[in-house]
Amino acid sequence: MDKIKTIIVDDEAEAREGIKMLLGQDTEIHITAVCNNGLQAIEAIREHHPDLLLLDIQMPQVSGFEVLNSVEKEALPVVIFITAHDEYTLKAFEVHAIDYLLKPFTDQRFFAALNYAKQHILHQKQSKSQQSLSHLLHTQQEKQTPAEGRLIKESKKLINNRLVVKTNGRIHLVPLEKISWIEAYDYYVKIHTKEHTFVIRDSMKNMEETLPDLFLRIHKSSIINTQHLADIHVTAQGDYEVKLSSGEILKVSRNYKDRVKALLI
Repeated sequence: MDKIKTIIVDDEAEAREGIKMLLGQDTEIHITAVCNNGLQAIEAIREHHPDLLLLDIQMPQVSGFEVLNSVEKEALPVVIFITAHDEYTLKAFEVHAIDYLLKPFTDQRFFAALNYAKQHILHQKQSKSQQSLSHLLHTQQEKQTPAEGRLIKESKKLINNRLVVKTNGRIHLVPLEKISWIEAYDYYVKIHTKEHTFVIRDSMKNMEETLPDLFLRIHKSSIINTQHLADIHVTAQGDYEVKLSSGEILKVSRNYKDRVKALLI
């Protein structure tokens, strides 16, 4: 991967030097600009198009949030907020910051945030490459295939058989084979894996349309991964239940019974 273009923004000289010293230990980082106020930061972002922005929040005249609001959305880099104030945590994640470092922080905490940001930047670049390739293939197919004959299904939520899950200000790439089932949860959905449960704002309809055929809707509130299907049970009343490899037992609604019965054929 090319070096990660990074901009440091802090109104305190000591803080800027400290961050520069820490970043100097990482050979994958290239510091393209060091700014002591928000106006400088806006100009530097527009000029250098950085991958990573280490941004103070409380600064004279122009705050860190105002810096982000002043930059075109498509030009925004990955952001780690660095501040001495903890009251901005929620707002920081509302503007999609990747992490929030509260001064004073340890070197270990800094490098944990940096490594997470680097992984996110790598995934972003891979995603852009895949989108470029997809666009190229799509363009070629448009040239070769009549419009009425096209059946192309694309989803920004899937990358290399991994589901993009945005939660708590972070982005997780969850391998599809690790997802055992998905559950409706008011205006959210719960994505269940063996290790974690992710809660995201989405609909079951969107999830059903996004996921490949190995996922099966069995109830208005349940989608299962058939790879995790361990048992199908028919009750005395003729109702169906499924048991997953995790031990979870889920009811099959009448509207979806035929889908489950088809698995037995």
